[in-house]
Amino acid sequence: MKRDIITILLALVSVASQAQTKVNIHGICEPDAKYIGICKNMDGSGGADSVSVRDGKWEYMKELPADVYTLSFISDVMEKQDKKDDFITVMADSIPTEIDLTTGTVKGSKASEAMNATWKGLLASMKSDNQQAAKLAAVQQMRKAVLDNTDSMLPVVFVPMMYKGLTYPELQKIFRPGAPYENHPAMKEAKEHMSQMQEEYQKERQSQTARAIGNKFTDIAMNDTTGRERRLSEWCGKGRYVLIDFWASWCGPCRAEMPNVTACYEKYHAKGLDIVAISFDTNKEAWLRAINTMEMPWVHLSDLAGWNSLGAKTYDIKGIPANILLDGEGNIIDIDLRDNMLEEKLAEIFGE
Repeated sequence: MKRDIITILLALVSVASQAQTKVNIHGICEPDAKYIGICKNMDGSGGADSVSVRDGKWEYMKELPADVYTLSFISDVMEKQDKKDDFITVMADSIPTEIDLTTGTVKGSKASEAMNATWKGLLASMKSDNQQAAKLAAVQQMRKAVLDNTDSMLPVVFVPMMYKGLTYPELQKIFRPGAPYENHPAMKEAKEHMSQMQEEYQKERQSQTARAIGNKFTDIAMNDTTGRERRLSEWCGKGRYVLIDFWASWCGPCRAEMPNVTACYEKYHAKGLDIVAISFDTNKEAWLRAINTMEMPWVHLSDLAGWNSLGAKTYDIKGIPANILLDGEGNIIDIDLRDNMLEEKLAEIFGE
């Protein structure tokens, strides 16, 4: 994974532009540091720079070409101590930014803070003993950072690494008209991938499968956490909106998505939202432990049959996390809402 990330970063090509970005970045570092090394764009395509340190403080104020979209900072002391993985990376934007190289923290634009946190998460994942779990976590970190910062150049750094793991609606959101990176060369393959997905996505939404938008929900029976048989019709079509959420305790992306689902439940449950989670687990203890650990206070059903689950077969679920949103009449009004897509849809429904 480390090799893949480095290869992609080295392949990034900047867009030529006459525009300038005024950056105002200041910070603190080790008191014995003499200078701060600065890399313009993590692949070095924008060149390098440096700034002197005085009593552990430094300041970097400059007009940079618009094709410099990230800046990485490291002190000479960190370099000497071979702490090259502790460098700080922020966006080269016009919002004043404060960097503490001794703690690795950043205070600045939302995109700069996300950039630094995500990059550090990726570096940490490279050192993990469980490479598969680390890769899943890393992709989730990048995905969230990208979807939360489509008003900045941050997606240029991460989308080329993981666009094949994004859904068509997510790619649509990333490539919204007027996005600052819309025609960036590094995004070309991702845009082409989105175009290839479009026909398949439209077919799925318009098909006659049980989860096609506009269809009525299909009722199924499964056991709850106590072993009692329950039916979807106990909640669906009863006047409240229902999110049927497909997941499993062993699914890393599912677990990463749960804080977002929980936040939506807490915000909208009293206003008319219920959640019925259908798990593709096979181990009951693991299923129950995950529910308790992640504090998921909604309805949980499972036949403990894994991918042979009645839920998977009935609703043609081929990948998780997945979900179906029903209106009060039990009609399917949307599918596969993740991250802020779910929040945005619910805000639209409940008038937030």
